[in-house]
Amino acid sequence: MRKRQWLKIGLVALLVLVLFLIVAQRDRGPVVDGRPLEEWVQDLLVTADPERRVAAQSAVAQLGTNAIPWLRISVRHSDPIWKQPLLGTVNKIPGINRQDLLRWVNLYERSEIRAGGAAGLAALGEAAAPAIPDLVESLGDREHLVWNNSLATLRGLGSLPLREITNRLGQADGGHRTRMLHVLRNMKSDAAAAPALVGIIEAKQGSDEAAAAAAALSTMGHRAAPAVMRLVANERYELRVVGFDVLQRLMPAEHGLWDALRGTFQLGGEREAKIISALRDVWGEPGTDYPKLSAAVLRGTTKSRVAGIFLMGEAARPGNAYARKLRKLRDRTLDSGREALEAALKKLEAAEVSASSSADEAKTSSE
Repeated sequence: MRKRQWLKIGLVALLVLVLFLIVAQRDRGPVVDGRPLEEWVQDLLVTADPERRVAAQSAVAQLGTNAIPWLRISVRHSDPIWKQPLLGTVNKIPGINRQDLLRWVNLYERSEIRAGGAAGLAALGEAAAPAIPDLVESLGDREHLVWNNSLATLRGLGSLPLREITNRLGQADGGHRTRMLHVLRNMKSDAAAAPALVGIIEAKQGSDEAAAAAAALSTMGHRAAPAVMRLVANERYELRVVGFDVLQRLMPAEHGLWDALRGTFQLGGEREAKIISALRDVWGEPGTDYPKLSAAVLRGTTKSRVAGIFLMGEAARPGNAYARKLRKLRDRTLDSGREALEAALKKLEAAEVSASSSADEAKTSSE
């Protein structure tokens, strides 16, 4: 019986020795100036000594794109399947210190290895583009150190991660999706992601993810307007509110228009229907490229010109910018929209008469 017990201990010890050898031989990346890349990239983490960062960046730069294969592996790094069973077995063997074993098995915390991979890719700049799928995946890492470094790396890649993120938005949730949306928000002017973001707002209205999607959408400029019009014209009141808010932020130069529409828009009825229809005719068509309402009137289609003039009429007040624009249009030769222009000018003149009458009454009262 005792002999069998010693045999068991001997076999386990042999297994541990073999595993020690495997761990010792683990690929730690190409060697630069006597140090493996795994060690160099640790000096790129925010938790590392800033004075060592320059040398680490230089080491990664020396390797260039040759570092990418190992860095991609490190971003995906996780505990091997045998680690926990091994530690569990060691706990039962007398004479072996668990902490001694951990010094072999975990030369670095696993999260630091993954974070170091992301930081190393950041040092390569746009050359790290082949690793975008790995970086997007690591945005869902449970460790803050890892996803924070991946987030910073993706931000530095500009619009390159766009396709990967939009393709995977529907598969992610929670914090993972929220971080993906933050990357999209950083891209600002690229509106290709707009339909996917609108889909998130429609599906998860009121959630943190929907709020992040709306914030990202608001930075994408007027080319995102066709997608946003899906929200503006939605049957659900709360989505129309979100859509109108985003539309205002896409084109802040039209603040006078938004201020004028805010009082009547979203109240329901025929008036709201006309306004939504006009907004759709100006900014709702795919490929629409009107950064301002005047662009739709001056160089747009017949439909967008008529709708644009109608909206100018809604925003025109005696003496304001839209009133001046309507009067200037009267002196231009327009291929279409003359009837809409006359209606808008007639409405403006009525408003001016009313304002003048009110002023006269106020003056008489004061006298």
